[in-house]
Amino acid sequence: MTHSPRSALLSALIVASAWWGTLRAQPQSPPPYRPMQLQGLDNVYAVAGRFFSGSVPQTDADFALLQKLGVKTLLSVDGAPPDVERAAKFGLRYVHVPFGYDGIPATNVLQLIRAAQTLPGPVYVHCHHGKHRGPAAVAVMCEGVAGWEPALAERWMKLAGTATNYTGLYRSAATFNAPSPEALARVSTNFPSRVAVAPLAGIMVHIDSRWDALKAAQKQEFPAPAAPNALQLQELFHEAHRTGAGTGRGETFESALHAADTLAAELTRQLDVLDAQRSAERITAATEALRAVGKSCSACHRNFRD
Repeated sequence: MTHSPRSALLSALIVASAWWGTLRAQPQSPPPYRPMQLQGLDNVYAVAGRFFSGSVPQTDADFALLQKLGVKTLLSVDGAPPDVERAAKFGLRYVHVPFGYDGIPATNVLQLIRAAQTLPGPVYVHCHHGKHRGPAAVAVMCEGVAGWEPALAERWMKLAGTATNYTGLYRSAATFNAPSPEALARVSTNFPSRVAVAPLAGIMVHIDSRWDALKAAQKQEFPAPAAPNALQLQELFHEAHRTGAGTGRGETFESALHAADTLAAELTRQLDVLDAQRSAERITAATEALRAVGKSCSACHRNFRD
């Protein structure tokens, strides 16, 4: 008995359809992270069976909750000094590996992976809010010890709330190259519990760099994407204020930092709007917002630097 080409094609389509239906019906592997609801802590996730990611613990209740969860080590990538003494009351060790919003330096990547390899776990990784630097650190650690591909690391960071404007953080995950065993072996396992906050002069160097980039962008009418540098500028002002880098300079200086933070946030908003839809009116609004930040900086320089 012979079959016509048309009937053969129809049979093949039926078989393919059945195969596809079976494939789609098969259970998919769940992602290696899941959200958790913990009172007092924000943006908490269990990740890869060995890490937790979330916001900074601040009260006895927060630390007690982490202890009850089985956490053995707290790893902070925040710029603020961790509360080592409070953690010790609950039998928790602190490790401090701070970095900024512009990406994870290569030396920090090595530290993070070595920490993931050697520290008693589970490890609770946190920044301040648990959305940006903390998830980026977890992504790199999972790439280093759990076999994550960059695409999975990116999905994780977006789920955790890492702003896509933090291009440096995403780049750290996207361009991850597994370090050699020899390079990791050279990393000391005597991890610091508290690293000194960067002095104000160091933060101002980074602020100047972002400001120069924004001024150069203004000359070209803020080509897209324009917002990332403004967001970096905002975070630098915010970190300087929050971590006490200007301590000792008085309330007027602290107020000036807070004002610069607010103005940089408005600049970021204006550039986000401009990135979404360009117009002459929005370019003008972004230029005015940049000018307001500049005036704030000039006034502060006259009072405290010049």
